[in-house]
Amino acid sequence: MQRHVTRTMAKFGIFRDTELATDCDECGGRVDLLKGGACVRCRRILCFTHLHGSFVRRLATDLGAETLCVRCRTGSVRTSSDES
Repeated sequence: MQRHVTRTMAKFGIFRDTELATDCDECGGRVDLLKGGACVRCRRILCFTHLHGSFVRRLATDLGAETLCVRCRTGSVRTSSDES
């Protein structure tokens, strides 16, 4: 009689959390580079909360909207191009 041994598979690469991370320029918390990112206007690296602000905004950027952080979208940040 044969015995069947069941082995568990390792996670697929696309389902793993990223091992790359940095600190948010706004709050100092850890930024998962798949969830957070950089604002195209002020060039700060930000966590999900400070970059997108909401799931709807994240979805919009995934569909092609410009990746602007919450502060740049509300107009409360001066960039170097504004000072010229």
